[in-house]
Amino acid sequence: MQLIGVLFIVSLFVKVPSLKGWHKEEIFFIFGFSQVSLGLFFTFFSNLLELSERYIIEGNFDRILLRPLNSFFQVVTERIYWEESSTILVGLSMMSYALSRMHLHLNAGDYLVTFGLVLAACTIYLAIFTILVSLTFWFNDRGSVVSVMLMLEGFSRYPVTIFNRVVRVILTFIIPYAFTAFFPSMYVLGKNKYSIYVWMTPAVALIFLSLALLVWRQGARAYESTGS
Repeated sequence: MQLIGVLFIVSLFVKVPSLKGWHKEEIFFIFGFSQVSLGLFFTFFSNLLELSERYIIEGNFDRILLRPLNSFFQVVTERIYWEESSTILVGLSMMSYALSRMHLHLNAGDYLVTFGLVLAACTIYLAIFTILVSLTFWFNDRGSVVSVMLMLEGFSRYPVTIFNRVVRVILTFIIPYAFTAFFPSMYVLGKNKYSIYVWMTPAVALIFLSLALLVWRQGARAYESTGS
């Protein structure tokens, strides 16, 4: 699946030299950044996506509530999907390739900032999907909403400026996918006109995570046991 995405970019730039001013290496870097942050989410937090089927519909959330630990913490840590770490490796490879082709050299401080931005982007993914899966506390859903949102995640792999104004607004202020790859990548790519959005990324992560945890708590209170 990762290879298909890479081949799409390669085939695209066989026909055109740039995409609305963005060159292949820049898009490779943005794509790679998105894969690293998404890979971290899938590796450490994707058990969250099992909430509807495994925990609510099958009644396993009762077991979670019987333990004297935070229910959200229990769900996200009950299983780690190490096999998803391949996505991280693909993303790191794409970022390294892009940096070498653009002859960009980062110092220790740049690597530290980039790592912090990756963690913030991962947190935004966590917040978005926590809000979505929390809705299943009120109505049973076997993952259709999450599936749609995963498809929309594909927008985050490309520069947000290639889309029309409506899509840009949605990806920036409503479903903040633009902060999971595009805006953080601008720090490394040196696009200073996006600096305010770069430094907004940690704030967006904290705001949306706080909202997500609030929705989770309200949903957990509304949870009704299967009775089985």
